[in-house]
Amino acid sequence: MSDPTDPAQPGIKPGSLIAFDLRALTQFQQNEPFVRVLSDIGTARVVLIAFEAGQYLKEHSTSSQALVQVLRGRITLTAGDASVDGAAGTLLQLEANVRHSISAKTRAVVVITMAPSPTYHSLDAEIFSKQRPLVARTT
Repeated sequence: MSDPTDPAQPGIKPGSLIAFDLRALTQFQQNEPFVRVLSDIGTARVVLIAFEAGQYLKEHSTSSQALVQVLRGRITLTAGDASVDGAAGTLLQLEANVRHSISAKTRAVVVITMAPSPTYHSLDAEIFSKQRPLVARTT
């Protein structure tokens, strides 16, 4: 992640521009998907998830709309009776409060943007409450 207060970045106020090096932040785990909250600023929560082939996020729901960007590999997003396969370059949009799951067909990396930041997420106790975002709104 670049430091916006770096003197090599003249004219940029601290915190107004943050670059995430997704390749450096991505990790793969054998037992479960790697989940990292990149940013949670109230208006949106951005989450990086890395899957080994066969790993999945069980069915869950959130109070936020979600955009799922597939950066690497192939996944299947299932919502209700519908399933959509996504490969690198695919963007999937999901409405709030829709139960859904994600499974990896190959080693895969996705970025999920939830807007606004969820007031409810059924995986909160298992995933999100255990970590702090890299960037959070402090006001």
